[in-house]
Amino acid sequence: MMFLTFALLMITIQCGLCDKVSPKPGLKLFREDYKSVEETCLAVGFVRNNCKNGSKTSKTSESNLNDKYDRVVAFDVRLKNEKRNLAAKARVVFETVDLNEGLGYDASTGIFTAPSGGIYVFDWTTLALGGLPAYTSLVVNGKFKSWSHCHDHTSKIILPCSKMTIVKLKIGDKFWIGVFSGTANMYNQYTSFSGYKL
Repeated sequence: MMFLTFALLMITIQCGLCDKVSPKPGLKLFREDYKSVEETCLAVGFVRNNCKNGSKTSKTSESNLNDKYDRVVAFDVRLKNEKRNLAAKARVVFETVDLNEGLGYDASTGIFTAPSGGIYVFDWTTLALGGLPAYTSLVVNGKFKSWSHCHDHTSKIILPCSKMTIVKLKIGDKFWIGVFSGTANMYNQYTSFSGYKL
């Protein structure tokens, strides 16, 4: 009985000391290393500081959505099939998606929805069918913003045309490539649309 009491006393003392000594001595070193890496990443701008005035819970749901996609927003899409006689105000739907970082491009509609606000760079290239027009424009929230007039009336050659533009967008803004006048007639994979956030 004396032995059992002694064993119970030793277990109780050990458990009392467990609270004061970390069962994982490397945890403190890990936390210090992590903090050092985090501070370095913040200093070079790799990670944005998400804590405002020491509070980690002061964000709105919109800024949480913004932070979710703030790192990289980029897309690169192209036509799968040639397009013939797209009418004025028609949307060009690029079915083949080669890149969609930030998940803003919808291949079923041809619409890119900005996952975060900021300055965006867009480029589109059309390869007009021989002698036929391809009058395209960047459309932002239903308004034409930048135009590409791709048409050679005389030579009847297959004509490549490219356009680059820079636009300031807010989160949720929608943009696409549309036909601004007449018709658009474009070869398949040679016609593409890409963009990225600065």
